[in-house]
Amino acid sequence: MDLQISVFLLFLLFTAGHSLSCYKCTDPIGSCADPQVETCLSGSYKCSTVTTVTQIGSGTVTSTVKGCAPDCEPSTKPTIIGTVSLQCCDSDLCNAADGMCKGSFLLLLSPLFFYFLFH
Repeated sequence: MDLQISVFLLFLLFTAGHSLSCYKCTDPIGSCADPQVETCLSGSYKCSTVTTVTQIGSGTVTSTVKGCAPDCEPSTKPTIIGTVSLQCCDSDLCNAADGMCKGSFLLLLSPLFFYFLFH
């Protein structure tokens, strides 16, 4: 019984102690269709997505920048060049496109799985 609790606590510590990972995309002209994954440095506690929509003539140009952020307040503001939206989140790879699977959810459930497996 003590081994089962120790294994459960060990997996719980491993899943809770890792650094935050966010998608990174710094090409202001591209659509961020192929972002890279970056591990956030100490002091960065959130993932951010900055989307700028600019009206040019009769068309619109959208640019997206993603990455780690030390602090982040979601907002949407009109500017001289267009509208800038800032979105924030605080779990691994949460600044992906809508509908993508979040791997951290499965990682957090793994200790519970091992607990029931060895119980």
